[in-house]
Amino acid sequence: MNCLALDVGGTSVKYGIVDENFNILHNGNFSTPSNEPLFLDNINNVVKEAQFDIEAISVAMPGFVNSQNSEYLYGTNIPFSIDFKKLQNFNKNKFFLDNDGNVAAYYEYSTYFSSKYRNLIMLTFGTGIGGGIISDGKLLRGQGSAGELGHILTSSQKDIKCNCGKTGCLEATTSASKWTEVCNSLSLTNPNSELSKAFKNFKFGSVLFDKKINMLENEKFAQMQIIENISNGLVSLFEIFNNEIFVIGGSMASQPFDFISLIEEDLEKRFTFPSRNFPKLTISTQKGNSGILGAASLYFNEK
Repeated sequence: MNCLALDVGGTSVKYGIVDENFNILHNGNFSTPSNEPLFLDNINNVVKEAQFDIEAISVAMPGFVNSQNSEYLYGTNIPFSIDFKKLQNFNKNKFFLDNDGNVAAYYEYSTYFSSKYRNLIMLTFGTGIGGGIISDGKLLRGQGSAGELGHILTSSQKDIKCNCGKTGCLEATTSASKWTEVCNSLSLTNPNSELSKAFKNFKFGSVLFDKKINMLENEKFAQMQIIENISNGLVSLFEIFNNEIFVIGGSMASQPFDFISLIEEDLEKRFTFPSRNFPKLTISTQKGNSGILGAASLYFNEK
């Protein structure tokens, strides 16, 4: 049977009908609703219009959840609660809920990396930054909400306030939505530059990491400011968790350009790790679908 799996972000909700072999039979998306009733209505409509049988629903949310009560509690980019028990034909035994970064990390690890590594950290770059931590082969949850990696403090840009209320958060200065914001600003300043023309065609902020573009000095500065803040975050995580690999996913994963190599170059230039090897950096194996497949795995691994 099939599972309707939803990967919820601050801007859009991606969903897929997934079979037990983790094939995505159908996928789609809708804009992230602004309140609980609209959110539930959208899911109900997807179920009604589905062309495939759906046995279960599984949701990956960007924030704090109470899985036992089927409730989303709060997140900086979706600042309202959702009681999923209000869904039409709700069945407690056929509904699954978890944090988006956790399910993406678990799916990537269990499906592709468990034979080589025991310690993995995944970061998902989108409207915000999600995360999941695999420590000694197990998903690290702490008291239940571990892995909110976008809210570690990495930046000296204290004038940039995060949606969580703090300043200096990794998410506030380096999320994929921030890349797009920076490209928009640079396009207004330098409308005829190669970067501005590329961004006009491509529309996504990851174009900022395309080495083939001949960038102006202020564009290079903006690029490296983001790269350095990300590197600072990765180094901090490595020092705490001593992981073996970082997996990078989210909306940018389908077209990362030279994101990984720019970070690797910055790490080599600014940091040394005597007697240790810095973790491998890689893009998600599932590009932008790790959240959907991770949500589906909640159901299929429980069967």
